[in-house]
Amino acid sequence: MKLKAGEKGFTLIELLVTIGIAAFVVSAASMTVITMMRLSPQTNNWAIALRQVQNAGYWISRDVQMSQQKSIIKGTGTPIFLTLILPQDPANKKTIEYRFEDMGGDLRRLMRKDLTTGQSIMIAEYIYYNPLVDPDKSTSVTTTPQKENGWVLTLRIAAVISGDEKVIRRYEATQRVPAP
Repeated sequence: MKLKAGEKGFTLIELLVTIGIAAFVVSAASMTVITMMRLSPQTNNWAIALRQVQNAGYWISRDVQMSQQKSIIKGTGTPIFLTLILPQDPANKKTIEYRFEDMGGDLRRLMRKDLTTGQSIMIAEYIYYNPLVDPDKSTSVTTTPQKENGWVLTLRIAAVISGDEKVIRRYEATQRVPAP
């Protein structure tokens, strides 16, 4: 291909404009990558904390729906969080106990133990429990009587993301089997 007279390539102004546009695009892309790299650990911690809260809410709600009786043992010195008695048949009742294990500071591991079989499983970690110092953001459980001898359990579960940040969810579960 032959160049005509006066067509020898790009002018200096065209090159400077092209370099300026390229620099702008590269800087915008690098800022996006840096922001994503900073947010990734925060998002990951939030997702882990949310999953722990959801696990605890699922298991406790599931057991409450099958329970006949409930017993909430409150107190700062006891690791027992909630005890439920589940009907299997009239002669045999299963007792489930939710217990906290200390992870250091105000963090707890929530364990579910079947007292009938002795089987114990971990339900959730990083659960925040400090009802005396921070009652509005601490994990808690309350019950409310319901018509026809039943009751509703209200559960607030808090898990720590990092530092003072917490994921808090509220669950309500109702007995399906009314107490005798």
